[in-house]
Amino acid sequence: MSEAALWDMIRKPLRPLDPQRVENSCGKGTPDVNYVGGWLELKQQDNWPKRPTTKVRLDHDLTKEQRIWINRREKKGGTVFVLVQVARDYLLLSGGVAATIIGEATEAELREAAMHVWTSKTLKENLLTCLQQAK
Repeated sequence: MSEAALWDMIRKPLRPLDPQRVENSCGKGTPDVNYVGGWLELKQQDNWPKRPTTKVRLDHDLTKEQRIWINRREKKGGTVFVLVQVARDYLLLSGGVAATIIGEATEAELREAAMHVWTSKTLKENLLTCLQQAK
């Protein structure tokens, strides 16, 4: 699966929040999706590392610019989440937590830091409610 496929998966369930895919070459670090109430960065990796002590490296870890953007927006009171899909697992992390640990954490540490962990079925059923409650 790719980040584009992840977007296709969540677009319809998030329709009540008017999600908009953002392709912004001018503002480096801007998250992938804007929705009524906040921002959502999408990250994807095909598989978890084989060894539990190995740090999870995503195909496209958060860039320095993304980390700066997320931290700045949250400090100003904005809402930012990072949705990480690895294998068949979907982890929702607050932006600030994600900016700190993505690329530096093991699978167990990522799971513990996540606000929610879902499968594809439960993701579609629960992501909208979770984002609405975070307003």
